[in-house]
Amino acid sequence: MEIFEKKRERQVVEEVSSEQLWKHAAFIAQEDRLSGSEGETRAVQYFKETMDGYGLDVEILEIENYISLPIRASITVLSPATKELPCITHSFSVSTSPHAIDAEVVYVPRGRDADVKGKIVLSEGLAAPYSCWAWEEKGAVGLLWINAGELPRNMIITTVWGQPTPETARFIPRIAVASMNQVNGEYLKSLCQKGKVQIRLLTETWTGFKKVPLAIANIQGKVEAEKYVLFNGHIDSWHKGASDNATANACMLETARLIAKYKSELRRGVRFVWWSGHSHGRYSGSNWYADYHWEDLYRNAVANLNVDSLGCRGATDYSEADCSAELYEVGRSVLEDYTGQSPRYSRIGRSGDQSFWGIGIPALFQLLSRQAHGGDASQVLVPGLPWFWHTEADTIDKIDPNILLKDTRVYMAALWRLSTSPVLPLSFTDVAAEFIRYLLDIQQKAGEAFDLSSALKKAYTFQAKAGELQKMCRKAAENYSFLGQGTSGDKLESKIHVLNRCLMKLSRTLMPVNYSAVDRFEADRAMPIPPFPRLQQAGEMEKMNRNDASFKFLERKMVRERNRVCYALTEAGEMIDQTLQEARVDGLAL
Repeated sequence: MEIFEKKRERQVVEEVSSEQLWKHAAFIAQEDRLSGSEGETRAVQYFKETMDGYGLDVEILEIENYISLPIRASITVLSPATKELPCITHSFSVSTSPHAIDAEVVYVPRGRDADVKGKIVLSEGLAAPYSCWAWEEKGAVGLLWINAGELPRNMIITTVWGQPTPETARFIPRIAVASMNQVNGEYLKSLCQKGKVQIRLLTETWTGFKKVPLAIANIQGKVEAEKYVLFNGHIDSWHKGASDNATANACMLETARLIAKYKSELRRGVRFVWWSGHSHGRYSGSNWYADYHWEDLYRNAVANLNVDSLGCRGATDYSEADCSAELYEVGRSVLEDYTGQSPRYSRIGRSGDQSFWGIGIPALFQLLSRQAHGGDASQVLVPGLPWFWHTEADTIDKIDPNILLKDTRVYMAALWRLSTSPVLPLSFTDVAAEFIRYLLDIQQKAGEAFDLSSALKKAYTFQAKAGELQKMCRKAAENYSFLGQGTSGDKLESKIHVLNRCLMKLSRTLMPVNYSAVDRFEADRAMPIPPFPRLQQAGEMEKMNRNDASFKFLERKMVRERNRVCYALTEAGEMIDQTLQEARVDGLAL
């Protein structure tokens, strides 16, 4: 029966229209779409008209978010020469205008450290949030970044994820930041390498509270009407933003057409959402939604399917499946089926509107097709993005219609499986394996200074139980397919309901300890987050003096964090035990 189901899936996927995709992408990419701009408003109106035409339930919200828009910047070399250097500033750079900063500029090679208090730092790379924050902490009054190529990259430098709170407001940047292209940057660098250089740096940004749109279109499933796949991407952009993110917006509109056409076959629904404030508010749209719809998301969102930067010319590499471990099997399978490539697991990163980890919603995809040779990693924040990313050159001529079609077919297949599979396609044997792998890594670093054996024991026990659950899920899906949709009977439907409830609860329980350093109602900062972020400090204990108070204080903290992991694994194991007991029915027992 799996062959039949895949045949049906492929029939639906093959209906994805290249002409419709191009029509949508070309319309959206015809004008700039800064957060809260008229261009963005017109794109959102297009969303409403298109989704209304497909018969979806559409809602356009106007929400208030903390937004920062770059206006202008200038660099004037004062000595040893006099020269104007073209540059751009970034969202959440401090605004020095109408005044400017006169200060010495010092060149610090990437990866090096220096005493920069009261000075302006010049270095290679992008104006990434963590780097800007680190230099601000060292006392720099300004930052200049040398970007590779002819065009500087627009960036957002704050490490605050979404709306600041009293606790995170102190991390709002208070430093002036600008970027230059390679030629101008190398010129300034050469001056610094010869002697003392004085410059005048001016940056102007608009930062404050702004009303922005949030576009939502819903379609309900026929069996689990309250449950849905959260399919989302941002609408705001830098400049025309053809690849980032008009092509992804087009993908969502085209998949909505097919989802509406075949809505009678959906088991659970789909919620299509366009966020504003992604590029200029540090994911403030999805952060707002997570805060104000927390309960609904916790109870009903089965997966977070994110889409960004599709269809770029030269993007033929599908060797990575960005996801949380539960959904790797789905990601791997659809990429193999529709691209012919076998992707490796890539743990989802802290970017791209991943605002739902604390809630515990498993995530699938963020970036999909990548540049074939990765490109120059210094030109982009994520290797594999195109050279024109976040520049004025991101226009419709950079899009390959065939790659856009392939990318959208992958998303359509993933969406179809998530919304039609009788049993949610979540694998907790993969989650257990990830828990064990990362706990072993921390234990190796901690050595004899800290013992994680209790957590590892529980992880191995959970792995065995997850294997039992997976067998029962597979058996239930096979019986459902054998009996046929609509004739499966109340007994089997009841069993599937129990299994799906357990699968969702497992993500809600395990994801927060694996992905988040704050409690489940807060937002982590926009910085790289390692696995088990609260427990990572245990790996530092081996190098510490065990008689020092600092060691003993950290030891007690790590005991508490070990307890946190153990508790989550125990709860998860008990959920499986209860589910297996409740779900066993005649003919379906293991």
